[in-house]
Amino acid sequence: MSNKAFSSSNQKAVIIDDEIDTCLLLGMVLKRFGIVSLRAHTLAEGLQKATEEQPAIIFLDNNLPDGIGIEQIKEFRKKAPASKLVMITAMSGLRDRALLSGADGFVEKPLDMTKIEKIII
Repeated sequence: MSNKAFSSSNQKAVIIDDEIDTCLLLGMVLKRFGIVSLRAHTLAEGLQKATEEQPAIIFLDNNLPDGIGIEQIKEFRKKAPASKLVMITAMSGLRDRALLSGADGFVEKPLDMTKIEKIII
């Protein structure tokens, strides 16, 4: 995981995932830490929200309707450079590639809430 500082008070997160259940579950965890979560279900929508909101943290799925998340990490880095970016995907073999591409963290699906909480605090 990255050493980027992350304070959860009055922060925003953007969750980019086409699975509504994942967004809702992650949103509930974030809410417990006082983090407002915004949802996006496509890469384009997620990139727009990340650019506009400059969130403290971005959760990025890999397989989205309009593209592959890991291929857009560098673009997210350009548009929201101070945001902590965490890949969330069922494809565990992508961990090294995601981290080398600039992700600050990687969490496999199904999501382990303990790992999510460690990222948040």
